[in-house]
Amino acid sequence: MKSKTTSILASMVLSLLVLASVTLVTMAQQPSPSPAPPSPKQSPEARATSSTVEAGEDSGDYTFISSIEVGYRGLRVDGDLNKYQSDLNYKAGPRLFDSSFLMRAKDGKGGLFDTLLVTSTGWGADPYGQLRISVENPKWYRFDGAYRRFKYFRFVNNLANPNWVFSPASFSVPPNPVTGEHGYDNRTQLGDFDLTLLPKNETIRFNVGYSPERYSGPAFTNYHAGGNDFNFLSQLSSRADDFRLGADAKLGPIDFSFLQGFRLFRDDSSIHLGPTSGINLNPTAAGLTSFNRDEPARGSVDYTRFSAHTLVAKKLDITGRIVHSNATSTFVLAESFAGRNWNPRITGWPPTPPAATPNTLNLGQYNITGNTRRPNTLGDIGLTLLATDKLRISNTFRVEDFEIDGSAVFSDFFSITRGAGPTLRTDTVGFSNLDANRITKYRKYQNTLEGDYQFNARYSIHFGYRYGSRRIEESFDGFNFGSSGSLTPPAVRTSETIVEQNHTNAFFGGFRARPAKNWTIYFDAEHGTADNVFTRIGNYDYTNIRAKSRYSPSKKVSFNLAVITRNNSNPSEIAGVSLQDFGVDIRSRVFTSSLDLAPTSKVSFSAGYNYSWVNSDAVVDYFFNSVRHPIGHSLYFMRNNFFFVDTTAQLAPRFTLYAAYRINQDNGQGSQLADPTGTPGTLINSYPMNFQSPEARLAIKIHRRLDWNLGYQYYNYKESVLVGPRPQNYRAHLPYTSLRLYIGRRE
Repeated sequence: MKSKTTSILASMVLSLLVLASVTLVTMAQQPSPSPAPPSPKQSPEARATSSTVEAGEDSGDYTFISSIEVGYRGLRVDGDLNKYQSDLNYKAGPRLFDSSFLMRAKDGKGGLFDTLLVTSTGWGADPYGQLRISVENPKWYRFDGAYRRFKYFRFVNNLANPNWVFSPASFSVPPNPVTGEHGYDNRTQLGDFDLTLLPKNETIRFNVGYSPERYSGPAFTNYHAGGNDFNFLSQLSSRADDFRLGADAKLGPIDFSFLQGFRLFRDDSSIHLGPTSGINLNPTAAGLTSFNRDEPARGSVDYTRFSAHTLVAKKLDITGRIVHSNATSTFVLAESFAGRNWNPRITGWPPTPPAATPNTLNLGQYNITGNTRRPNTLGDIGLTLLATDKLRISNTFRVEDFEIDGSAVFSDFFSITRGAGPTLRTDTVGFSNLDANRITKYRKYQNTLEGDYQFNARYSIHFGYRYGSRRIEESFDGFNFGSSGSLTPPAVRTSETIVEQNHTNAFFGGFRARPAKNWTIYFDAEHGTADNVFTRIGNYDYTNIRAKSRYSPSKKVSFNLAVITRNNSNPSEIAGVSLQDFGVDIRSRVFTSSLDLAPTSKVSFSAGYNYSWVNSDAVVDYFFNSVRHPIGHSLYFMRNNFFFVDTTAQLAPRFTLYAAYRINQDNGQGSQLADPTGTPGTLINSYPMNFQSPEARLAIKIHRRLDWNLGYQYYNYKESVLVGPRPQNYRAHLPYTSLRLYIGRRE
């Protein structure tokens, strides 16, 4: 592996040197236009403009500046390749590091466009890449486009890999040391394209936009059915298209904005295993011999946004907005499967005698169809009063109202054969047209009052109060799909309605101070309650504090310090009954610091240290080795230390060195161990690990149009044995070389 990488790199370097030589000879034969010196009668502003234009190459009515960096990356990974790809996913091979192209019209003589900018980065052997384009004629139009693509890979053994404490008595399958039961190897493509007509027109301008999304690739997922757990290879596939049309206008003292959007989406994810040899986690229980699932979904969202703004008597600023959307979707879930020892979970079936298992599942089917509708309206109005030159008071009132109306119809069918000889029998059962309807109505009012007072140029404070009131009404009518039907007693319809109201209060404030000309301090704090939208549980009780300091004793030195603390407790509530011993309490502390130093124009230095501390305590009801622990504790710990240092130094007129080092050290739970069998029982989660990444790059200026870069990146990841069934350690070596070609760069 090493010799192969070395030979590839040597060949690439030689090829790049040949390319550089040819490029230099070609460019040396092409005379560069000499920039005309600025006229002594020009103003400083005109001279600056002239200098900017002269930085590019002339081409008719335009000047252009461009650069492109292309090269090759090598790769050697020692250790866990899946974990490396899940974290980084860089590949070996050719790579377009980045490119930029800028064309500008001279003195506004552009014709079709005045400016054209195209940039790109990360194409080739990178897991992500993007391309951006911006073209403008200020009088008539401006177009902005962006395209992005991502390669997402995730196969690790500490995700959905149960029974780390393996007990054959409770489960016959040990944890997988290579990968967990969930894995992804997907591709995502996103785009945003916006056209503005008459962009500089203050009376009216028009906007047109389009945003496509594409997502596809294989994934592994778990499925619990028939009394066992299975792991299936799924093919994920979804797409969406967003169309927008709007306008911004000014009528007298009022500014208006209008946007109409249409979003269409579809999902065609499926599982088609056909005949299979009983893919499952426990072969002694239920097994499958074939499995197929299709679950197509279709939907649309129509949305409208209108806003207005005005300033009355230069004292009262008024802004109002209303957004309305209507989302609809339809879906189908169709499954068919065959297997053995199947438990259909239908009360009273299959009949006895003989016993239900062993058996042969000749055919099992589920078919669910449904649709959902969600109208949503959001409106807010904000008033800001400039009471004095130092005091500003603002109030924002907001109302949100939506309804989710969903219905579905359930059908299933099972054919099971049991016994042998004279006791051989086949039984069938099926249910159809079992319907269910659920409606959720949500309405919330929120008002925020805040004030800002500027004592002088160095000191200011802000303060405020937020109040919220919400009402949730949920109703259900129909059959319970989770039962798969029932013979004894027969499936019956049920109905219920639950209404809940609650109120939240929060206070916030802070200040900004400059004790000295080169020292600035920021402080913010907020304490109060916040609600959850869909879940009937108690309000969050939170306290957030943020402080930041920036000190610059000189233009060459700058210090930054910041502290963020968050306390968030969620005393849960079930069916209106408060349970003090059932909830989640999360506390986090984040400290950041950095030093920026530039002693000379040829040397710069940056270093920093960050510390993240998190404690989470959730009361849970769990089973361990078939023993129930109704009020156990699930704890999570993070003790992450992060240090970085970067430096850039010009070693010689044509040689520039960049070097960096980063290290993450998370000590996690330390020496604490879980006690899952205790009373009430404790589960502990953390990710103690060490991740180091040094990097060095040497840039050699061969010509004013050409730089040659040589670089090396190293990644070293180590995790504790507490993280999963096997440490997923790896070391990755990523040498690279590249050429950067400039057009329009001056000495």
